[in-house]
Amino acid sequence: MKIDTYITWLRNAMLVIGLMMCSFSSFGQDVTVSAQMDSTVIFIGGQIDLKLQLSQPQDLELSFPLLTDTITRNIEIVRFNELDTLSRDNGRFLIEQNFRITSFDSGLHYIPPIVFEEASQKLGAILQTEPMALMVVNPFEEVDPQKGIVDIKKPQETPFHLSELYKYLPWVLGLLALAGIVTFVALKYFGKDVPVKIFKKEEPIIPPHEKALEALGKIKEEKLWQHNRVKEYYSGVTDTLRHYIEERFEIRAMEQTTDEIMDSFKGVDVSGVKSIDNLKQILMTADLVKFAKHEPLPDENDLSMINAYFFVNQTKEEEIKSLEEEKAEMLKKEENEAVTE
Repeated sequence: MKIDTYITWLRNAMLVIGLMMCSFSSFGQDVTVSAQMDSTVIFIGGQIDLKLQLSQPQDLELSFPLLTDTITRNIEIVRFNELDTLSRDNGRFLIEQNFRITSFDSGLHYIPPIVFEEASQKLGAILQTEPMALMVVNPFEEVDPQKGIVDIKKPQETPFHLSELYKYLPWVLGLLALAGIVTFVALKYFGKDVPVKIFKKEEPIIPPHEKALEALGKIKEEKLWQHNRVKEYYSGVTDTLRHYIEERFEIRAMEQTTDEIMDSFKGVDVSGVKSIDNLKQILMTADLVKFAKHEPLPDENDLSMINAYFFVNQTKEEEIKSLEEEKAEMLKKEENEAVTE
């Protein structure tokens, strides 16, 4: 009797163990993991998202891999989100976690499978993602620190397409139609012989050198570099000179670098080479201050202002006065001399 009972107990135990093994195996088959990246190619220093997903039945408690600083030696983790659990209608959980990753090493980087170690130990089967690869592209030319400071690169020429102006066509046509209506009404009301100048009073034209000298005087009075505003000081001086060059010599100096401005003066008749040297000194010092964090001496700051005045005065266009203006100035001068005597 005891033997039959023992055999029955052993048979039931083996049946229970078999059922447990089948159930455990089915859990391993029902649990899936995956890893996806937004892109497989990034520029050096760029950032993309890596998403880890775990799909499991609701009655299981499995753990995610603990990733905090790096994915591999060349791929760093910038930040990561908390676990996000989504419930499915089929009695399953979908657990997600996003990682923002980056890389500062160019080349093709292999990402090995990410293993869910604790989940694998619990299920008795290895749970891991598929291997991935990330291409990191370096768009910059190699920089040699031994060469020192170099000038700014020239602007790249981009092709112009006429289709870019299509979106402005309705506005242009509307303005032209409005201008036509205003002109028609004005001529109808004032008469055809009335010039368009009646709508706007002419303002006296100020010579470029007068505007430049006035602007330099204001910068000098503000004492910017004396108050540790050196960058703002050189920006004001160079912008004043660039505006003066555009009006005086019709050179697009506001859009050009220092080297381009110097090249533009090669075809211009400028009185005295010294004035061009003074201009170059100002622009090069300003470039060092703006882009290389150069801290010039007080004598250099004063020299830049002196050279700016010298350049404007040496290159200004002498006004051609009429006989009446010259006669009026001579009479005024004689009157002043008579009063003095």
